[in-house]
Amino acid sequence: MNAIQKLLEQIRDTELVALTRDLVRIPSVYRRDDPDANESKVASFIEAWFRREGFGVEVQPVAPGRPNVIAWLGEAGRGRTLLLEGHTDVVTEGDPAEWSHPPFSADLVDGRIYGRGAADMKGGLAAAMLAAAAFKRAGVRPPGRLVVGALADEEGAMLGVRHLCRTPIGRQLHAAIICEPEQNEICLEQRGVVWARVRLRGRMAHGAMPEAGANPIPPIATLLREVPALERRLRRIALRSRYLQPPTVTPTVLRAPIQGVPQANVIPAGSELILDVRLTPGIDGDGVRGEIEGLCRRVESAHPGIKVEWEPLGALRPPTKVAREEPLVQALGWAVKKVTGRAPRYGGVPGSTDGTILHSELGIPIVTCGPGNRLIPHQADEYVETRELVEAARIYAVAALKFLEG
Repeated sequence: MNAIQKLLEQIRDTELVALTRDLVRIPSVYRRDDPDANESKVASFIEAWFRREGFGVEVQPVAPGRPNVIAWLGEAGRGRTLLLEGHTDVVTEGDPAEWSHPPFSADLVDGRIYGRGAADMKGGLAAAMLAAAAFKRAGVRPPGRLVVGALADEEGAMLGVRHLCRTPIGRQLHAAIICEPEQNEICLEQRGVVWARVRLRGRMAHGAMPEAGANPIPPIATLLREVPALERRLRRIALRSRYLQPPTVTPTVLRAPIQGVPQANVIPAGSELILDVRLTPGIDGDGVRGEIEGLCRRVESAHPGIKVEWEPLGALRPPTKVAREEPLVQALGWAVKKVTGRAPRYGGVPGSTDGTILHSELGIPIVTCGPGNRLIPHQADEYVETRELVEAARIYAVAALKFLEG
C-alpha cells in the first residue's frame, strides 16, 4: 500500500462528521461585553484533540479568551512548511427563531450538518485536523513540516493571523491552504477589503435656527452620490479577473450624531458613514487611499463649514492572486484529480480571508479551498454537506503530501 492509500484509509466519514458536529456545538461567537463569549472553549477542545493525536502544540494568547492553537508534524528546516488554516470564531447566530434547526445543535439531516459555523468554517477546520492526523495515524512522515492553524478573530480584525505572522512558526511558513467554504474549488484569487469610516464634522445648533450651525447630514447625500463614481474609478484601475467580481463600494453604516443622544430639535455636530470597499488585484494601498481622500475633498469643497476626514477600520486587506504554475496550486490540482477522479475547478473568493494577511505580511502563496456552499455563510440555517466535507479532508491530505515532497 502506497503513502496516498495509507492516508486516505485513515480519513473516516463517521469520525469527520462527528468532529465537525462537536466543533459546531461549541458556541464561539465573540461578544465584546460577554467574558464567556469568545473562542476559548473551542480552542481548548482543539488543543486537547491534537495533544491526544501526538502533535506538537503551541497555544498563542492573542487577546483575553482568544487564543490561536497551532499544531504540527515534522521539523522546520527540512524541506517546505505548509499551513492548513482555519478560524475558530463564528458570526452571530441572529434570531434563533429564524432557524429550522437550533443554531448550535449541529443537527445531521439528509447529508447536511446544520449550525452556525458548519460551513464558515468549522467544517473546513475539522477536515484540516483529520487530514493532518491521517499522517500520524498512517505512519507517513511528512517530508517537511505540516502545520494546522486554528486562529482567532477572522471575522473581526484578524488579530489571530496577524499574531501568527509575528511568531517563529509563522515566519517559517512557505505556503498555506485556506480552508474556507468554496465548494472545494481551487480559488486562485480573492478580493481585498478596506472599511473606510468617513466622518463629517459641522457645528451644533438649534433646529429652529439652522443658520447658526453647520449641518453635517446633507453632505452625506453628496458623498453617497459620489460613491458610484468612486467605484468606477477603482474598476478602471483594477486588473480584469475571470474569477472575481470587479471592485465594489457599498455604504453599510450611517450615523448621526456621532456622540450624544439624537434629538429632533438639535443639529448634530457630526455624522458618519462607513463604506465597505472590495478590491481586486491591480489596486494597491496607496491607490485606494488616494481615491477615498479625493472623495472626501470633493464633498468638503461642496459644503463650506464642513470638515471631512476618513480612516480605515483596521488595516487594509489587500487582494491576492496566485499563478496556476505555483507548486501549491499544482499539488491541489493533482490531489483533486486523485481523490475525485475529475478535473479541478478553479475560482475566486468574493470576500476576504486570513489568507490576505498571510500573503501580504509573509509574502507566501495562499490558495483557498474548502467544503461548503460559498453563499451560505452568515445566514440562518447555515450547513455543510458531509460529501464535500470528506472530499476536502482527502484533498488536503493528498495535496499536503504532494506539496511537501516538492
